[in-house]
Amino acid sequence: MKQTSSHCGRPAGRKKTAKIEVVIEPAIKEEFMKIIASEGKTASVEIGCWIRQYIKDMQAENGGVVR
Repeated sequence: MKQTSSHCGRPAGRKKTAKIEVVIEPAIKEEFMKIIASEGKTASVEIGCWIRQYIKDMQAENGGVVR
C-alpha cells in the first residue's frame, strides 16, 4: 500500500482545537473507513481537507467573504 502526503492534516506541533461530530449510518461509516484505509489515508485528515477546500471554494464564489 503506497502512502502519499496529503498536506492537509494538522501541522506538526499544532494542537487539535476543535471537533466536528458527524452522525451517519454504521454501514456508511464502515464502507467509508474501508475506502479511506485502502487509500492509506485517515478519516480526520481527509475530512479536514474537504472542509478546507469547501471554505476556499465558498470564498472564491463570494469574493473572499463567507457568512
